[in-house]
Order: sequence, then C-alpha cells, then structure tokens
Amino acid sequence: MVAQKPIVSIVIPTRNRPALVVRAVKTALTQSLTEIEVIVVIDGPDAATVKALSAIEDGRVFVISLPRSFGGSEARNIGIRKSRGEFIGLLDDDDEWSPNKLSRQLELARKSTALFPVVTCRLIARRPISDEIWPARQIERRESMCDYLLCREASIRQGEGFIQSSTLLVPRALLLQVPFTSGLPRHQDWDWLIKASAHPGVAFLWVWDPLVIYHIDAARNSISSDMSLGASMDWVDSNRLISSRARAYFYATQIAVRCKTPATLWRVICNTLRHPRALLIGMGLALVPRSLVYSLRRRGILTHA
Repeated sequence: MVAQKPIVSIVIPTRNRPALVVRAVKTALTQSLTEIEVIVVIDGPDAATVKALSAIEDGRVFVISLPRSFGGSEARNIGIRKSRGEFIGLLDDDDEWSPNKLSRQLELARKSTALFPVVTCRLIARRPISDEIWPARQIERRESMCDYLLCREASIRQGEGFIQSSTLLVPRALLLQVPFTSGLPRHQDWDWLIKASAHPGVAFLWVWDPLVIYHIDAARNSISSDMSLGASMDWVDSNRLISSRARAYFYATQIAVRCKTPATLWRVICNTLRHPRALLIGMGLALVPRSLVYSLRRRGILTHA
C-alpha cells in the first residue's frame, strides 16, 4: 500500500521489451525523491512484460495492461490520467535516469513563478561505441520551440537543439490540458513540445547537467527508419505552429536524407527554396547514400537523422 500521495508520477509506456522496461522501472525506483509512483502502461497484450514486472516487489509500482495497442502517445495519456502526482516524469522504456534527476528538477520547478514550469535537462546520448552530451545549447529567450528543435543552421548534428521526453518533468495539470496527440506515428515529442510552448503560462527551465541516459541502438534506429516518409511530411505540413524556416530545415534534415523518389526530392526543393542554407543541406543529404549516413552516424561523425 502506498503510504502517501506521490509528488511525482513516473509514466512509462512499453510493449514487448520486458528486460528494458524492468531496467527503466528500477532506475525510477532508485530516485533520491521517494514520494513517487511508477505507472507502467503496457500498450496491448504482452504476457512476457506482465510477468517480468510482477517480480518487482514495490508498492509504488502500478501496471496498466491495455486490451489492445493504442500507440505510444495514447498509452502515455492513459498513464497520465491515472496518475496522482502533482508532477509527471516521463520515461521511455529504454532510457535511464540519474538518481537525483527528479529531486533536482523538482527543486527548480518549486522556485519558478511560472504557472506551468516544465523542467528539462541534458542527456547522455549513448551508442554502442560512443557517448555524446546533448543538447549543445539551451533555447534562446525569443526563440520559438519549433526553431530550436528543427533549425539546425549552425550545425546539422542532432544534439544542437534537443529535448527528449525522458528529460521532462511536467505539471500534471498541463499534460491534462495539453495531452500527447493520439495516433501520431512519428515526432510525438516534438509535437507536444511545440504545442506546450504555445500554451499560456508555460516556461521551460533547464538543469544544465546530463541526468538521463538516452540509448540510441539498432532497434530504435530501425523503428525510425522504417516509418513512412508520408507520416513525417503530413505532420510538418499540417502543423500550423511550425514556422516556414523550421519546416524548411525539417525537410532538409529529416526528409531529404530518406527520400527515394524524384517526387519526394521535389517536395524537399519546394520547401527549402526560400532558405538557401536549408536547401544546400537538403541537397547534400539527398545525394548521400543512406548506408553511408548510417556508417558515419555509428562513428559519431554525423548525427543528423
């Protein structure tokens, strides 16, 4: 039995990755902040994960097993609605936290005068052969969230401007007002961050230390690369909160590198034409074979996609 209402509810969506989600739950339970609950939402029938989680003997862990898959965004939303904490810590099932992650972020949130203080932090982007610390910089005072996340003008490296869901501590009230977009197949984090940044009373705050290990492995890469380009283009074209400049850099760094047809290449050109540097990046990446991009990426030389 949980002795008291938690301050932070940790929501972990998962499916068919029992070993990873057990690791994620354990990294949540070892937080120095003990007034927590851990809500694991299993996105569809998954007996192996249910069995693995049943071995964790801690009254702060709650498992919600959904009768069918609703997708990662809605699994998060379900966990958030079931939560009881004042704040929500989002944790992907393949990521890890530093033990003082929540306590340091909560301290910063408590000091803020914002109605909805959203606290993020840096992370260690971990590949099998190398680690990097992301992001390289914080969002600037007058910079829009879409430009921060998508405009890789100074560098096309992924970690220039970067916020990932496992870094976030968010007021529960904000997540109820601005939920994740249900059914969105790609870019769920970017979509939520851009929406939340436009919501009245929201302020983004940083703990400028790496408090998260963000695992970038072959499984995560393959899931991303196999997704349809159409889903990415539909998202960026329909999102009215994204500036034309951010859209141009999205086409340059997210679409050009994966385009395989003249029609897609033409869309890249049309969407980057008014932004010469984005056009140059897009044309360069469109001409680089994807196998070479992956090779450079594994060596830590190029991390744009």
